[in-house]
Amino acid sequence: MSQSLSEEARFSSMKRILFHILLAFMLLSISYAQGSKRDSLMAQTTVLSGDKLARTYYELSVELKEAETDSALHFANQAELMLLKADPENLLPLLFKNKGKIYSIKLVSDRSLFYYNKAYDEFIKLENHQEIGDCALNMGNIYYEMANYSEAYYYYMHSLNAYERVGDRLGIAMMQNNLGTVAHDMGKLSEAEKHYLNAFGIYNELNRDTDVCTALNNIGLILYDRQQYDSALIYFNEVLGKLDPDSLGSNTQRYILSGVYNNIALTYTDLGEHQMALEYLQKGLALALRIADQYIIGSVYTTLGSLFGEMNQQDSALYYLHRALRIAKDRGFRHLELETYDELARLHAGNSSYASAYNWLLRYDTVYKALFNEIQSEQIAQLRTRYEQEIKDKEIEQLQSESQVQKMLNKVFIIFIVIIVSLVIIIAVNLRSKKRTNQMLAERNLQISNTLQMLSESEQELQKLNKSKDRIFSVVAHDLRNPVAAVTGFSELLYDNFEQFPVETQKEYLLQILQGTQRIQNLLENLLIWARSQMKAVKYEPGILKMKSVVDECVKELKANLDHKKIDCQVRIDRKCIVYADKAMVHTVFRNLIMNAVKFSFPGGKIRITSENGTKMCNVAVSDDGIGIQPEIQDKLFDSNEVVSTPGTTGESGSGLGLIICKEFVERNEGTIWVESEPGNGSSFIVSLPISSVE
Repeated sequence: MSQSLSEEARFSSMKRILFHILLAFMLLSISYAQGSKRDSLMAQTTVLSGDKLARTYYELSVELKEAETDSALHFANQAELMLLKADPENLLPLLFKNKGKIYSIKLVSDRSLFYYNKAYDEFIKLENHQEIGDCALNMGNIYYEMANYSEAYYYYMHSLNAYERVGDRLGIAMMQNNLGTVAHDMGKLSEAEKHYLNAFGIYNELNRDTDVCTALNNIGLILYDRQQYDSALIYFNEVLGKLDPDSLGSNTQRYILSGVYNNIALTYTDLGEHQMALEYLQKGLALALRIADQYIIGSVYTTLGSLFGEMNQQDSALYYLHRALRIAKDRGFRHLELETYDELARLHAGNSSYASAYNWLLRYDTVYKALFNEIQSEQIAQLRTRYEQEIKDKEIEQLQSESQVQKMLNKVFIIFIVIIVSLVIIIAVNLRSKKRTNQMLAERNLQISNTLQMLSESEQELQKLNKSKDRIFSVVAHDLRNPVAAVTGFSELLYDNFEQFPVETQKEYLLQILQGTQRIQNLLENLLIWARSQMKAVKYEPGILKMKSVVDECVKELKANLDHKKIDCQVRIDRKCIVYADKAMVHTVFRNLIMNAVKFSFPGGKIRITSENGTKMCNVAVSDDGIGIQPEIQDKLFDSNEVVSTPGTTGESGSGLGLIICKEFVERNEGTIWVESEPGNGSSFIVSLPISSVE
């Protein structure tokens, strides 16, 4: 059993690489020649105006999106400004779709989803089902790359429905294949097999031989995962019968054939027929060398090294593993480098060369930490880019509002001038008393000053109210939209296909609905508490509290959340930890802290709630072993001007208001709250409240 698991882990990365390669070839987009057409469009921008100029800007953004994304985005923004005023040709939906594509190329996923969704909504109004299907497909692709399989499945289903409305057989087949890929990644083999078979039938009907080979390979992988090796080999060999290595017409076919060779080798390895596996790996290597894809070549070298290690041919194993390592270092393939270090450590440990194995594991650990830090830096950079882009997008609206404000200021200035002139006339006509005149001027100036001060205070209050309104709209638009859409989508699927779905699928969809409902409930509760706090509607009623009782009540309330992620919550609070505070506020604080600990803990982890009594304060810490918090993010957690919302370990979303509510409530109870965290080593949130003097 241990040998089988070891081999499965060793070859799984190659199979996963093949999945993504095949999916990428199914989602290829058409590129357009630029050159003279771009120059012609640029020349037209100097002589055109109105609707024709807006169309030219749109066509330039389409023309430049692949090669010059920044320029394409500039022209798209220019076109949007004009089309928002007048759009006689209904170009806006196509423009939104193109902006979604541009942001997708720039790898700014959230902005891409935003514009694809705007285009999707507009095409629904126009009842253009072909474009509805394309937009849903693109959104599904983005969610798939983000490993958000439930959202990807949801949008692929909508794309499938749209293509079925217009009778697009090729689009239907593509969606069946994509749905199969998502179901396969989620471990739903029966559902994946059904989708793959549907795709195979349509591809076969349309005589698309290359796509037929892709579907056959996918069905073979399903059978392999079920350990039905003989049946899997039948499908893999059927692909070999359709693709002649000496007359392959495209790189797509070469990738498919190379992957099938490797899958056959994987199957023979699990059957213990190492020599057969070696023969097919050599064929896959030869084809990979023809494609000149260095990552696949390196992956095959690593697999060959592992296989020779299993065959006790140490020299050959070391030869291929070191060749793979050279490619990984030269090309900067970090994941391949990690896999190779792991195999070298395994090989040396098998020969009892523990010192060498330890050295390879040290290198593995170094690269892994560097890769983790790099991923964290990229995520931070993406967040910064998103923030800057949102500011740019708001400049369009701000320009209009600033123009109106300027007009208002001009009117106020004119009125002010009129008042001053009137005062001068009054002073000139009524020179009876210099003292009286000076007194009148002083009174007038004081009134003007008070008026200006009142205007300033009103403006500040209005800005504060606008921030509160924007934050509420932001939570409703961004954080509630996805769970509501997920609950609605899975409910419709379950209602429409209840009898056809197996019990396993029904339970899965019900779980998705339950989790979505819980997320909605948590978001709404924090939103309502925060809104009531902003309106000063939360009463402060302090009293004597036993912290252990309050925390036990919170843990009991969140038991379902803890059980769902199989998290062990240990409460070790001294019974002498008695504070003077408002019970409702303290309950809200620890409920949010425990929910955050659950959100950022890995399944099967632990949460520890401990206390420490001082002379005047009682400190209660909520600690987890989760992903930790970056130092630059820690400084923003309690800042009401910079709401930070990070997905949990299983993709849970949040509004970012929980910690701000905690800070406000703790400070109203004359306490303090802070965080101690190290990336990768969990976090501790400490609440310090004044101790109550009990008789």
